Parts: sequence; C-alpha cells; structure tokens
Amino acid sequence: MKFTDFENSVKECVDIWNSYVNDGDVVFKPLDEEKFTKLFFEPTGYEKVSALIKDETGVLGFGFANYAKGGIGAYISYIGVRKDSVRKGIGSRVLKSLEEALVEENPALEKIELVFFNPCQLPWFIPSVAPHDHPGTPGVDMKSSAYPFFAKHGYVDYAIQNAYYLPLEKYEYPEDIVKRIDGLKEKDIEICYYDNDRHYGFPEFFDNIKNEGWRKQVLSQLDKDIVIAAHNGKVVGYTGPLTVSPEGRGMFCGIGVHTEYRQHGIGKILFASLCKGLSEKGACYMSLFTGTTNPARNIYEGAGFNIVRTFADMRKVLK
Repeated sequence: MKFTDFENSVKECVDIWNSYVNDGDVVFKPLDEEKFTKLFFEPTGYEKVSALIKDETGVLGFGFANYAKGGIGAYISYIGVRKDSVRKGIGSRVLKSLEEALVEENPALEKIELVFFNPCQLPWFIPSVAPHDHPGTPGVDMKSSAYPFFAKHGYVDYAIQNAYYLPLEKYEYPEDIVKRIDGLKEKDIEICYYDNDRHYGFPEFFDNIKNEGWRKQVLSQLDKDIVIAAHNGKVVGYTGPLTVSPEGRGMFCGIGVHTEYRQHGIGKILFASLCKGLSEKGACYMSLFTGTTNPARNIYEGAGFNIVRTFADMRKVLK
C-alpha cells in the first residue's frame, strides 16, 4: 500500500493519532498532515508496508511497518484505531495485514520487532516537562495499551529500556565529581576539550575500544567541542561532540574509555563534563535511554538523571 492509498485519509488518520495524544493515552507528540506524511511516507532506505481499514463511516484503523530488503528482520512502527472502534478487532486486523504483507514481500523474514532500531522514529514528550521531547521511542511504552496488545499477539519482551531525563539550565558538577577530577589531576589525567595542537592518539584510542561507528563520527568532527580525558596529552577517553538541538536538547552521541584506564571512574567524570558543557552552550535538558542491565545506567544516575518512562523491546519470531 502506497501513499496514494492514504491520500484521501490522511486527515482522519491524523485525527486518530491526535485523539490519543490529547487524551493523554500516549506520550507521542501531536502531528499535522504534513508531519504525518513526512514521518510515515518519506524514504528512509527501508521498504515500507501499510494497512488501512475503512467502512462507510471512514477510517477505522491503520498501521505502518518497515523492513530491509533481503534482511531477516522487520519493524512495526505504529498501529492506530479510531476510539469508537476499539475492542472490535480492528487493531488485530491491522496487525495481521502488516505481518502478512511483510512476509509476502520478504519471504526470508524471521522476526518482527518493536525496538529503537526502527527507521521510523516516533517523537514523544517527556512526561510532566513538555515541551521537552525525545526524537524516538526505544520500544513499546509499558504504560500504554499497546504493550498488552502486542503481548496478546505473540510479541515477547527481550529487553527493557529506561528513558532518563535531566534539566541542564543550572547544572553544576556533583561534589563527588569535583573530587574525582582533582584526583585525576594528581595522576596527570586532564578532563578538557580536545585540542589538535595539544593532544594525540585519537585513532589509536578507537583501535582500542573497537567502535568504528564512533570513530567515524568523532574523527570527522574534530573541529567541534569534544570532551576528552588526556594522560600527558594522550587521548584515553572521550564523549561528544557537544551539540544542542533547536529544541534545546543536549545531544548524547557516545562515551568511551581506553581499556587500560577504566579503573579511575573516568566515564562518570566525562559524562558529567558533557552535561556541564552542554549547559554552558545553552542546552535546557538531556534525555537518553539505556537497558536496565546496562552498567552505563550508573553513570547517568550518578550525574543526577531520573527515569521518566520505561519501554519494552518486543519481538515475534516467525521462523
């Protein structure tokens, strides 16, 4: 199903989306017709399938999914049902239609997921602090009706993601971070911004932590502010680059510490320095998510972040 199939129904679909937003049933941001069309129909590099159920009264339900051509996985992006048609099997019909279309178009498909890798990223408001928002959902909101719906249809949790939030307008280093910074100085380890004339060893650092995505991202932006830990000038840790979105959100792109320096608490110090640097650049807040079993959560919580929402990564195995 292509956009032309939705062309005369976009307004009704937008009204369905916004009815859940306005009633507080979901944390998604409201959409207009232009934003709806951009979100669900603009090319992303993935193939798209969709479903639309109508009768003489108009649109009853709709849904969207994505898959990579030739890949074994696919992603359900969204299913919406008109409120006066809830509990009448419309959502189940939409989901079944999406699943059948995914299998028909990609017979090699082995699994369908609801997870942060989805190329269709649904923007949501951080509860109680709107208009602060986050650009994508890391799974299924466990407080929403979508969670039991997908569980009923064979989708199983395989990871739990906590969304974290911290206002940054008046951010200052926690007392223990100040002490840790002073302790590093005694070991000739400096926390500062990267300076190509003073520091060396970034390529070798990425050889050590073995993250090619971060290597490409950072080494192509060395003209921007990047917080580093440097031992006598040698890069042994990093986070950044420091970027603030138009909405005032401080961006968090990655953090890494050389394997020989991980006993010094450098990760916590780097992250706190990122928060302070972003605050000084005008960021109003930061939001991020991580798995409940990820040790990095200790870094975020140590910097003062609080959990504001919990999402489930869900999967249905077909083969």
